[in-house]
Amino acid sequence: MNGMPLPRSLDPLPAESLPGFMLRLAHRLDMTPTQLAQATGLDGGRRQSTMASSVIFALDPPLTATFAHATRLTLAEVTDLTLASLAPRYPPLDQQWTGRRRTAHGVFIRENWIFARFSRYCAECLAGDGSPIQNRHGGAWSKLWRVPVVFACPAHRWLLRHTCPGCGNPAHQRRPGSPQLLPLAAHPVTHPAACRNPTTSTAPYQPCGYRLDNATDAQTARASISEESLHLQRRLLALLRSDRPPAVVSVGQPTSPARYFADLRILTTLLTASWPAGRSVLAPGQVDTVDAYIRQLRHEITAARDAGRNVLEIRVYDRPPADAAVAAALLGAADQMLTCEPAILGDLLRDMFDASRPTRKWVRRALGDDERCSPGFLTVAGTASGTQHIIRKLGLPETKIPPRRVGFGLHHIPQYLPTGWYSTYFNSVDADERWVRRAVPVILARMVTGGGLRHAGTLLGLPWSAARHAVATVTRQLTRPKCRVAFDDAVEALTDRLHHAESRVDYGRRRDALATWSLSGDEWRDLTSGLVGKPVNGKGTLHVDWSDSKRLLASVWIWTKITQSEHHFSPLLRPDPRQAKPGGALSVYVHVRWPFLASGHGHYAELRSRLDTFAEDLSHRIDGTAHRQASKRG
Repeated sequence: MNGMPLPRSLDPLPAESLPGFMLRLAHRLDMTPTQLAQATGLDGGRRQSTMASSVIFALDPPLTATFAHATRLTLAEVTDLTLASLAPRYPPLDQQWTGRRRTAHGVFIRENWIFARFSRYCAECLAGDGSPIQNRHGGAWSKLWRVPVVFACPAHRWLLRHTCPGCGNPAHQRRPGSPQLLPLAAHPVTHPAACRNPTTSTAPYQPCGYRLDNATDAQTARASISEESLHLQRRLLALLRSDRPPAVVSVGQPTSPARYFADLRILTTLLTASWPAGRSVLAPGQVDTVDAYIRQLRHEITAARDAGRNVLEIRVYDRPPADAAVAAALLGAADQMLTCEPAILGDLLRDMFDASRPTRKWVRRALGDDERCSPGFLTVAGTASGTQHIIRKLGLPETKIPPRRVGFGLHHIPQYLPTGWYSTYFNSVDADERWVRRAVPVILARMVTGGGLRHAGTLLGLPWSAARHAVATVTRQLTRPKCRVAFDDAVEALTDRLHHAESRVDYGRRRDALATWSLSGDEWRDLTSGLVGKPVNGKGTLHVDWSDSKRLLASVWIWTKITQSEHHFSPLLRPDPRQAKPGGALSVYVHVRWPFLASGHGHYAELRSRLDTFAEDLSHRIDGTAHRQASKRG
């Protein structure tokens, strides 16, 4: 191991952060933080002025040993200075969720539920406890202040601050693109509690120097906090601090602190993105605070788009508020929701999903890994968001959901997904095309009407067994969570298209208009005029059947084209979808010849072309009738 131990060191204070320890020790040794980093190995052995910001999260074993040797600390004491010590209880700090190895699905993909670029603080804590060592070098910059769920100081009964009263910038602000752990780390130390933010935009940079431990100023600006918020903060701190945390319950079921914090994060994001849908959960005195914060976020989104930048709204909303008052309000509301009865929480979630459509897709991604959230929240959120693999895994019966507020109705949904819709939204889904095209209309129908899959399929005019079997088959094929998420995303994208469409095809009217229809004898003769006996590819066709069965086959073809359905469910073959398929000679005739008509084989090529033209004309007549009737009503 290289280097000698420092001549003097300090005992870490409870919950002290690595940057805070560096500031106090540098102050004691009359060094700059950069010089101390070089002496302890935090510069990576490069003898540079850069102290990597990543050390706030964790140190690798060799660096831990080097730093411990230099500072005369134990390995455990060094590790405890980093945020990694909180990882088992706080998921965004888990190495599988942060750093280079981020979680799948893009939910916990960023460090935005860790304050890596600034710190909240309590002025009285920074002033110290009156002991000689803290009178000289100040109190601890707590690592807990870097965790967004820590918004108050229970010991001093006030909300934490995050900006410096002197310069107005966040404390210990690390600007975007800066690799430094601390601002102006090479500048001589004034005091560990002094603001180090630069006050000039060009060199030579000078630190602000305002003493953040100024208790007099802090008392003047002291923000009141309710007993409810203090009680919540004490509970959250107990979950973060203890290796044996107290029992925690979420949506009526015991869970771990890590899963509870994941629940809180998701609900806080939902409350923000869907605002004001969840305002009833907040205390009356907190509504204006949250409302002002969300107006600011939405202004930020609008300004970015006006500047030509792409903005994914949910990423903006999935960003914890720096302001402790806003955090206390949103986290308090989220915690209250987790104490609700499952049915009540489900209603609240559905209201928020309806208010902000992207949230439903985001929550499905968040639930893609069943191990993230608590079992109670997983059940309710999975049901409310329509994340069916959660419901199946939990062994629940078929879910009967309430209807969703969308801009289209059952009559706008065909029985079989049109080719264009499939190609646009589902072409990359890892499931059989035929079953996807059968299942998606049933899922859309269920979304519109509510209830279960059997009910939705019946209302769509399909046999209930066929509807449920189609959805079950697709579900079995989407075995991997990523595949299921891709499918759910595609359904949401199609839903959004239908919701915002300026015009929609009334497939329900088409089905009704053709419920008892078939080509008349005259229409059939006109369609086949010149085809009977006409050679195909130089071969005679006198043997080709042009009987009444062929007319009905052609009628079924036209029906499928106009209604966007499958021939199995044509009223000519199955008059009552609630009854068993009757079978018979016509069913066999259509079944045997359907592949030839579909592929345009032989004489079917020209026949199909004529049938398609007829179908297009008839669909225009049906749709035109509907338009004229609507105009008269208007």
